[in-house]
Amino acid sequence: MTKTSMADQAYAQLKRDIVKTTLRPGTMISDSAIAEEYEMSRTPVREAINSLRREGLVVVMPRRGTFVKPIDFSEIQDLYALRKMVEPEAAVLAAERASSAELEHLAELSDLSTDPSVEKHVLNERNGQLHVRIAELSGVPVLAKTVRSIHEEIERCLNLRKELGRPYKAVNHGRLVDAIEGRDPDVIRDTALQGIERARSHMMTVLTSHSGSASALYQE
Repeated sequence: MTKTSMADQAYAQLKRDIVKTTLRPGTMISDSAIAEEYEMSRTPVREAINSLRREGLVVVMPRRGTFVKPIDFSEIQDLYALRKMVEPEAAVLAAERASSAELEHLAELSDLSTDPSVEKHVLNERNGQLHVRIAELSGVPVLAKTVRSIHEEIERCLNLRKELGRPYKAVNHGRLVDAIEGRDPDVIRDTALQGIERARSHMMTVLTSHSGSASALYQE
């Protein structure tokens, strides 16, 4: 295995551990400990940490060390505000540009995102995959990239919320896919906005209710 592929592997595994909150917000990251756990040398792990630092999932605190980024309340609010700006329009474009087969696959993704037989962290991952796929169907690559970045952080918060005893249950996905299939722009926008606001409200209620007892996880 080449050095590049090892770095890619370290990056993918470390990012997944951060998003799944296996490495919780505020956790100190040691390249030597991670390398030992992943059974690889420190060089690809350091490269992975640097990549994740550039993405904002890892922060370096002078004279303290390197940490998984804490949950930032104001940033979460901003992410949901950004969702409200971009995701309804992505869904409208998807309705205009997606084929019937692509919309059928979207409905399948919606069903998978609410499957009660799988673990919550899998549902949280599928939640993001659905929204990213809608953005991909818009045909605007930069829009899909933006939505993917948003939902990586949302997924991390959903996984933390599960640990805090309030897992997320998606109820709007089917309605959103139905609206996209109906191809009415006003209905699509309204449905998307309702789902985003419901998710935002529940997210903030859960995170703020636990901020006192888990202050190391949060940044205000």
